[in-house]
Formats: sequence, structure tokens, C-alpha cells
Amino acid sequence: MQNNKGIPRSFFDFPVQIVHFAGLPVFFLLFILIYEPSGIVDFLDKGGVYMEFNVTILACILLLVLVGTRLAFFFLRKVMSPTALAYAGWCLGELFLFSCFGAMYMALITHGQSVQYNFFSILPRCIVDFAGVLIWPYLLIEMGVLIKALRLEAENTSAEDNLIRFKDSNQKLKLAVAVGSVLYVEANENYVNIVYLDGESLKKYQLRSSMKRLEELLHKNGLRRCQRAYYVNPSHVKVLRKDQAGFVFADLDTPGCPPIPVSKTYYDELAKLL
Repeated sequence: MQNNKGIPRSFFDFPVQIVHFAGLPVFFLLFILIYEPSGIVDFLDKGGVYMEFNVTILACILLLVLVGTRLAFFFLRKVMSPTALAYAGWCLGELFLFSCFGAMYMALITHGQSVQYNFFSILPRCIVDFAGVLIWPYLLIEMGVLIKALRLEAENTSAEDNLIRFKDSNQKLKLAVAVGSVLYVEANENYVNIVYLDGESLKKYQLRSSMKRLEELLHKNGLRRCQRAYYVNPSHVKVLRKDQAGFVFADLDTPGCPPIPVSKTYYDELAKLL
């Protein structure tokens, strides 16, 4: 979801780009038309052209700028891994680019009225006024995306925390499975057999490792030793029973799963967990 030291990958999602290049121009247009901030209204009334018309043209300019920058941001997602500071710089760059085009438009409609109304004299005013209006929707959008990304990350982390990861004798990850799906682990010479559920299917994975290497991992994830060569998941033990010869076995709740031997040494501890 997130590249190392980069912003969450959800910032690159196409719906997020649509929110930017559709939502920001609409906010810009409605905010000025509804609230009519005096400083901006006076500025946009220059040239003897209706303020509403100027705002509409500027909103269209903003739309075109954001379509270009946000599509570029989306298509560069596979090669980009910007930091939060770099992403903030991208957003400020969008505001500056919009201000430049807005200043060009305002300089055009005021052409000939006064030498004061040229591009370079109007640009600072555009930066201040346009950024002052757009900074709030920018912040709201980015906060919303960030909250969603953090929520997804927490859900993924929670799901990952519920996995038990089995590594071989060379410490290479070979199997990752939900703790609740593991039925039992059986030692088999230089290997261990991990028996687990995959949906409703019973699966067995042979891992090159020793039971001794796995003891801490198994115990930490709730499995308990029931015999020298076996660890069992107590949550799957249906009953402990003795056969006619007096040997104890654990019957598991999964059809097709063989009974697991339980030695006297571990019987009491396992029985307490049932």
C-alpha cells in the first residue's frame, strides 16, 4: 500500500485524481459566487467584464490545469514514490501553475487599462487570492485520503498480525497461514509437516526445519505441545479420549484429520485449554 518513505499508494488512485480535478474547480466557482469575498470580487471585476464570467473562466482554467497535472500524477504512479514534503510541493506547484494562467487571463482582459495591470504585477495577487480559496479544499481532500489510507493500513496490519509465518532452516519464508487455520504440526525427521485448512480443504505442507526451531513460534501463536513430535491447535481440539490400551488422543473438529497422540506429560496443560 505504501512505498518505503513514500506517501500511501491510495493517493495515486484514479478516483482521488477525479476528486481533485472535478471538486476543486467546483469549490472555487461556488465559493466565490456564494460568499463573494470583497477583495477577490473587486479584483475579478476589472476590465468591465462581469465578475461571474471571470470566475467561470478561471474555474475552467483550473479544471484544465488539474486534468493535466493529476493525470500525469496518476500515470507516473509506478515510477514515483514521493515523500509527504514532495507531494505538498506538487500541490503547491498546481496552485502556482493555475495562478500563472489566471494572471495571464486577467492581464489579457485588463490590457490597455493601465500599465499596472500586466502579468507580473497581477501574478502575486492571483497567488494570494487563489491559494487562499483553494488551500482549504486541498487540505480536506488530502486529510480524507490520508484517513482512508491509515484505516486500510490498520486493517491490513491486523490481518497480517493474524498470520503465522513458517521459515525453513535457511530462514526463508515458505508458508504464511492464518493462525486459526493451523490444525497441528508434526515432526518428521529433518522436516516438519504443517497441517492446516485452506477454506474447507485439508492441506499438508512439508517444511525443512526442526520442531525445536519452531517451538517459540508455535507457542507464541497459541499452539501447544501435546507429544514429543506434535504441536496441536487447542481451538480445533474437539475432545480428548483414551483408547482401549489407555493411550490418550485428541480428536480434532475437522473431518479427515487423524487423531493426535497426547502424552501424559502434556495432558493436563492441554486439558486446561479446552
